[in-house]
Amino acid sequence: MSTVSPLRKRFGARLRTLILNSPHKQCDLAKALDISNSAVSQMLIGKIIPRHTQLKVICNLLALSRDEELELSSLLLNIRNGESNPRSRFNQMFAAACREQRISLEQLALQTGVSLSRLQLFENCFDAIPLLDEINRLAPVLACTPEDMVLAAGLGRTTSKSDGSLCIAEPATEYKINHSGRFLPLVELSSMKSYRKPMSIHSFAAQKATRQTCRGDNLPVPAVAITASARKLQLGISGEVILLVSDQLPPGYRDWELFSDKDNNFRIRERKSGTWKLFQIPGDGNAKSIGNYAVWSLYILELIFCPIPSGMVK
Repeated sequence: MSTVSPLRKRFGARLRTLILNSPHKQCDLAKALDISNSAVSQMLIGKIIPRHTQLKVICNLLALSRDEELELSSLLLNIRNGESNPRSRFNQMFAAACREQRISLEQLALQTGVSLSRLQLFENCFDAIPLLDEINRLAPVLACTPEDMVLAAGLGRTTSKSDGSLCIAEPATEYKINHSGRFLPLVELSSMKSYRKPMSIHSFAAQKATRQTCRGDNLPVPAVAITASARKLQLGISGEVILLVSDQLPPGYRDWELFSDKDNNFRIRERKSGTWKLFQIPGDGNAKSIGNYAVWSLYILELIFCPIPSGMVK
């Protein structure tokens, strides 16, 4: 019995995920391709692969983005060329950095603002080339230098300009690497168990942060990013959350806080009509009132939520 190559398995698994994230079912795909449901099942485990004309039908039916279509096309082309698991230098560097930082693509999308579909391209597509803006966002979170990512992507060599910035010269195009962006220290929620007032959150983050995020460029006061699962915060929904918190509450900002009780349970509360109430997603209009029993609290300036895609909840 012949084995299915890793590349074929990846193609099938990726197609399955795209179907799960669409309003269509396997039977819809079978009907559009004029093949049996069994044939579609074989396609989703990599035992058979679609022809180029069938791939076009798949992309149209699932309304795939250009990035998603490029990813499938690249995988299919490499399969037909006899490759079993090809990796470009950038693919290898990107995957290794994600493993070293122990960060999933969903978490990386949340922390950098680079779309999940683009990150999946960087992991799977041999021909994927990142934009310089994407490199600027990814490098600090993955603990890489922008220069190394640029070289791995084959964009050319970097040179210093008179103003201290870096650039990459290509025919008729100049790309600039920006080192002046406002990156926030990123702390895991579990690390906050050792946090106590009166230490400032910025001093604490300087000791505990292992990564950075480029979220929060427009905040009026210094902030720290805290990453957590929505379940750990008891928000009533599955997904990943980044909280941008500060010791200061700027004028006009919503009065809500991340707090910890004496048992190191973390929750979010909101002040309404002078009373603290627990915050959940989605709110049911009957939020539970709570007393002021927090061991410590921090102002929340922004909450960024990334739901877990359908079919990925364990």
